Amino acid sequence: MASLSQSLVFQTLNQSSRDSGPMASNTRSLQAKEDSLEPFHFHIYSTKHNTHITCSKPNREPIISLSCGNIGFRKSRRGTFDSAYSLTKYVLERLIHTGWPMKISRLEVVLRGFGQGREAALKVLMSPEGKVLRDKIVRVADSTRIKFGGTRSEKPRRL
Repeated sequence: MASLSQSLVFQTLNQSSRDSGPMASNTRSLQAKEDSLEPFHFHIYSTKHNTHITCSKPNREPIISLSCGNIGFRKSRRGTFDSAYSLTKYVLERLIHTGWPMKISRLEVVLRGFGQGREAALKVLMSPEGKVLRDKIVRVADSTRIKFGGTRSEKPRRL
């Protein structure tokens, strides 16, 4: 067992000494530079009553920001799965129409909230409509607000 681990250690040391040529350090610096680049952001904010989608540049400047009300859904229809699905498709069409997918190299999807729009937006990104941006996604993050303790709850109702 000890000889096996030592041989693996020596193999990795020998391999790293072979890779330490001028080309290896150049590729490492390129990869480190690419990792330090901030990705574009695709924010999906889904509540019980509405869904908001914002696509922003790496410096957090918005490219497009829409909600279900902006595309014609009114009142209680804004909180449905279908409205969020249509909203995400519309946002992707607008991005493609203005040529943004060619400029986007890395994309981070940020989810917030637990509405029906969360699943709808992810379903669009996984469907053929989202193929343009799907390959560029480097991270999926969840920024849902969580209460720690919170305010005092209401007293129980007595009947």
